[in-house]
Amino acid sequence: MKPREVSKLLCVICGSDKNVEQNHAGCRNHLEWFTLPFCERHHRQFHRLLESVGLDLRYTSNRLKRLVFAGIALTIALWMVLEGLREAVSLLPDKKT
Repeated sequence: MKPREVSKLLCVICGSDKNVEQNHAGCRNHLEWFTLPFCERHHRQFHRLLESVGLDLRYTSNRLKRLVFAGIALTIALWMVLEGLREAVSLLPDKKT
C-alpha cells in the first residue's frame, strides 16, 4: 500500500501555494475550529480589515460576544473569498444564454 500523498495548501482567495497557513477565520479566541487557508498577503489583509472595523480579537468570557465577533470575522473572510472569485470570473468571457 502506498502512503497517502499530502496535498499542498492553496490560498482560498488567490490559489497561491506560497506561505499558506490555516488562518483562524473565526478568530482563535472566538471560534477557533474554523480555519481557511490564506497566503501571507491575504492573512495580512484579513487582519487589517478586522482592525479597520474595530474587532477585538482578545478572549472574552461572554459567549454571545464571542459568537458575534466570530460572525463579523467570518463575514469579512467570506467577503474576501467572494472578491477573489469576482476577480477570477471577470477574466472569463461572457457567454450568451
